[in-house]
Order: sequence, then C-alpha cells, then structure tokens
Amino acid sequence: MVKGLIKLYKENRVLVLLDIAYFVLSILSFLLAGVVALFNQPLGVSILIVPLAALVACVMNVVAWALVKLVMDQLSSSDKKNTKH
Repeated sequence: MVKGLIKLYKENRVLVLLDIAYFVLSILSFLLAGVVALFNQPLGVSILIVPLAALVACVMNVVAWALVKLVMDQLSSSDKKNTKH
C-alpha cells in the first residue's frame, strides 16, 4: 500500500493522495469516536464532527476538481477548434 502511495506521489497525483488522506482520517476518527463513546457518550458524539468535516472536505475537493477539469477540457477543445479554422 505504501508503494502505491509513493507511486501516486511520483506521478504527481496529489489530489488523489489528498482524497485518500481525508478518507483515512474520517475512518480513523470514526473508530476513535466509537471507542470513546463506549466510555463517555457525549464526548464520542462530539468527536463525530471530525469525520463529518473530513468527508465534507473530501466531497467538496472532488467536486471542485471535477469542475476545474471540465472547464479546462472545454477551453482546450475550443482552442483546438479555433486553431483549425
């Protein structure tokens, strides 16, 4: 798994690495909140804000990247059409 992450880093796929980091953070904090909730329920529930924030950040990051990619693809295709004429 670490070799795969290093490969992504060398391929300059940092957005994928960022999404993986958000996902791992959300899973680990979700598990931590579950363990803490066994001993102190209000504290465990309040810790659940961390995975929620991480998942929201991950989704927003994916949506923003998709929009940027869409706009850049549209601009590059329109530039290709303009240079052909």
